[in-house]
Amino acid sequence: MTLETLVERTLSVLGYPSVTHGLADWYFDSTDLEIAPSARIAMGCLLRGAVNLRPHTRVSRGCILAGDVTIGKRTNLEPNCDLIGEVELGRYCAIARETTFQQTNHETRRPSQQIRFYDEVLDSDLPPTTKGAITVGNDVWIGTRATILSGVTIGDGAIIGAGAVVSSDVEPYAVVAGVPAERIKWRFPRAVREKLLELEWWNWDEETMRDRRAFFEHDLRTVDDVAEIATLLE
Repeated sequence: MTLETLVERTLSVLGYPSVTHGLADWYFDSTDLEIAPSARIAMGCLLRGAVNLRPHTRVSRGCILAGDVTIGKRTNLEPNCDLIGEVELGRYCAIARETTFQQTNHETRRPSQQIRFYDEVLDSDLPPTTKGAITVGNDVWIGTRATILSGVTIGDGAIIGAGAVVSSDVEPYAVVAGVPAERIKWRFPRAVREKLLELEWWNWDEETMRDRRAFFEHDLRTVDDVAEIATLLE
């Protein structure tokens, strides 16, 4: 076992306590950890690359964050999620266990597709391919074992069904499922969706959220509820 591997495993076992962040940045040339003091990282996680965890994020055991990864305020990653490449998650997202965000892919136009073969056998390089960053909005719920592929943007308030493979963009407040994922319904009628996108409640400070608790406890079932929202916020 190399010293680098030992250090990496030790940080993983410890759950990346704040006192080790500077050490990781210094020891690993490719690592840049920007982790809010209130963020929680469980034991058994692996962080590589430029990782930015905003306030009150929670990363559960066994998660791998490798690349240019940003996780927004109070977003939760349940156990064994993989975020690979350039991935940005918004605020207040709920990411179920074993979800994969795969921003990089294998090059398929050469005789071999294995990066290790080019590195160890040929002493050469096989760069990964990509269709672009993965961007996830705010208040998004992603079900167990979903896979989000390169170049995908998921809009605010969307729901991704368990086991879905998302290969194209998802509109705000859409509910998608299947392989490949397709929209099966909307969370709310159009008027309600437009009002919520206008409000951008995820950008409110938490004192304002608590003051407007009634808004968050209000079911949005019909277009008439839009008027009620406006009344609650006066």
